[in-house]
Amino acid sequence: MRDFSVFIITNSISDLTKLKFPEFDIVNIRSEIFKKFCEKTFTRTEEFLPKIDEEYQYDKIERFAIIKKDNKKFGEKKIHNLFNFLLILFPSTLSVEYMLDYNIVIDDLRFSSSFHNETNISSRDSYLLFNEDKLDEVNLFIEKYFENYLEIKYLKSSIQNYLNAFDSNYFHFSFIAFCICLESITVGKAELNYRIARNIAVICGKDRETSAVIFKNIKKIYNLRSEIVHGTEFSDDKVSDYLYYLELICSKLITELLKHNVNNIDSLNEKITTLGFGERSIISENWINTDFNNIIENKIYGEL
Repeated sequence: MRDFSVFIITNSISDLTKLKFPEFDIVNIRSEIFKKFCEKTFTRTEEFLPKIDEEYQYDKIERFAIIKKDNKKFGEKKIHNLFNFLLILFPSTLSVEYMLDYNIVIDDLRFSSSFHNETNISSRDSYLLFNEDKLDEVNLFIEKYFENYLEIKYLKSSIQNYLNAFDSNYFHFSFIAFCICLESITVGKAELNYRIARNIAVICGKDRETSAVIFKNIKKIYNLRSEIVHGTEFSDDKVSDYLYYLELICSKLITELLKHNVNNIDSLNEKITTLGFGERSIISENWINTDFNNIIENKIYGEL
């Protein structure tokens, strides 16, 4: 039974060591920090480093290790939560390439085993990338919202469906999972598609014009969703085109709702009903204006 786990992650262009999380450090696996950790814990690096070095010669992509700051036993869910939070902030093909397991022997870590995850081949355009000019904003967001990001029940459901979309091997299944992510924040049955589109537009739009664009885009997405789930003929190309937008708007929705921190879904919907496009800042008194992901901001306000 494992007492302690380390994730080695790949598919990031940005330097993840600059992101600051409580309890965990993210270190480059070619750093002295990681080398000393492996020496101290008797990690059998020959099980994974030669393969990584070989791949690095080809892809020039750095690998990073997520390591708990102390040597105390912890549940693996904690490290998964950190990895998932990275995917929420930066939708991408970020992947866990290796999992290293350790046991605690008289307060010391001892390497137990390693497991290699097959990662899908993807283009560099889909790798994690953040704007380093906004690094302070990113780390402030992590500081304020990471530890409690799964505490709101309806938002936890939305997050789970968002993450499920990344796990699917079929893009139309991912499409549906992202749609369910959006649906998780809307209550009621009457005129559901309209209310979903309107809710997303109010929450994510920065002004009346961008809210109107989001509203139209979500309606287009839900017309395609209806074709998929009702078995009518649909365009694979359109699913592929819309999927990236869905990925980004779901990320934006989750981060906006984390900032609002409205615990009750009925209260959230009642408040949104009273608001118009461009009024996201007054959904709650908790909201702060922070838009740190330029990739999302540059995409979601354009028409599909």
